[in-house]
Amino acid sequence: MALPAPVAIVALSCLVILLVEVLTLLFVSNSSGFKRLVADIDRTSKELERVAPAGASAATAAQKKRERALEMQLTYMCRDFFYYRMKQWAIMTVSLATMFYVLRTWFLGKSVAELPFVPMFPFTRLCHQWLEKPGPTDCSFMFLYVICNVGIKPNVAKLMGTQLPASVQKATDMQSMTARFARLTTGKGM
Repeated sequence: MALPAPVAIVALSCLVILLVEVLTLLFVSNSSGFKRLVADIDRTSKELERVAPAGASAATAAQKKRERALEMQLTYMCRDFFYYRMKQWAIMTVSLATMFYVLRTWFLGKSVAELPFVPMFPFTRLCHQWLEKPGPTDCSFMFLYVICNVGIKPNVAKLMGTQLPASVQKATDMQSMTARFARLTTGKGM
């Protein structure tokens, strides 16, 4: 007995997400280098928050020097951290793209579900992707697959313990790294 298409898509999406998190846990998160680097980034970012003065004029020369050294150290650790992130992204990309290919070969041109609503503008194309003559509430496999990946992956990552601590996420996001690099290269704010 075959599963209905929406159930099959959700089940396969959940399985591939679980596979991605298990592979991430085995090949990235459990390595001693990754654990040490995450702990160092966490410790350094907390120390930098503690050392950073409330006002730039209130800081002494020693505090400014210490702050600059911590920012430099954090910048280098974030660079090293992206080696592990690239391994994680490679695992995720290969797994999700493979499942996408499988689902596309099975459900290309077929409406897999009827939505109880008419999707709004940004989601209309996603819902009707690769459907030949879609009705207003028809749903392609693409919409279910994307919704499952967006909705389930963070919860599985939290459950498996592969989610990063908040301080590490904040220290390694692109905006804070760019700001830190700009401060280090221009010398402003020091």
